[in-house]
Amino acid sequence: MGTGFTVYEATTLLVISFAHIGAMHVYRRQPDLSRWLLDFSSGLGIGYAFLYLLPKIGTMTIALQTSLPANNVLMQYQLYFYLLGGFLVYYLVDFKRHEARPSHIGEALNLASFMAYSALIGATVVHLNSDIRGVYLTSAVVFTLHLFGVNNFLFRMYPEDFGRWMRWAFVVALMAGGYAGTQVEKYNPYQSVATAVVGGVIIILSVRLKLPARARVNTKAFLLGVATAVFAVVVYVRTDTY
Repeated sequence: MGTGFTVYEATTLLVISFAHIGAMHVYRRQPDLSRWLLDFSSGLGIGYAFLYLLPKIGTMTIALQTSLPANNVLMQYQLYFYLLGGFLVYYLVDFKRHEARPSHIGEALNLASFMAYSALIGATVVHLNSDIRGVYLTSAVVFTLHLFGVNNFLFRMYPEDFGRWMRWAFVVALMAGGYAGTQVEKYNPYQSVATAVVGGVIIILSVRLKLPARARVNTKAFLLGVATAVFAVVVYVRTDTY
């Protein structure tokens, strides 16, 4: 494995970092642009969950079955159980003790989930391992705009904490995940389990929280987000970086 980032990898990670560092300024100063980008991000998130994340869990499951063969059905499909577990935990946690104050347990879960997610994105960028600039450009655009929507949810839930320290924690996690990606092989069992657990969180977030009410959504922006996810998947498949 390598010991550092390539220029493409480092540039992609820095661009994605903007979604954590600069998003709150866009929310505050460009409300119209933010609304459009959030609808776009919602479509992108739905497309990402169904067209990238779920198939990736399947690929990781096959890789895990090959490296760790087992006759037990729970072991053969264990990543899907982890996926379901992440989904259910996030569904069952009460994020607000009452309307004005988020619960500490909910905040801790969100922090852990999205630090892990940022780290996994960092590792994913490094594991692209491609000489094609378009792959990294696609990843930078897709992950930055996807995280723009995720961070809006966190910013609305924890405006003070997000502005003070939470966004920086996500940047550190992103870079740490990128470094970890230089040290471990693609589809490492621990990375696969983490992807499945966090994947359950991302799926329920995309469906339950990020998907806006039909009456309020900018349909064109939303569908453009879905189309962007489709385009990204095509790029990854054609360049064998899926």
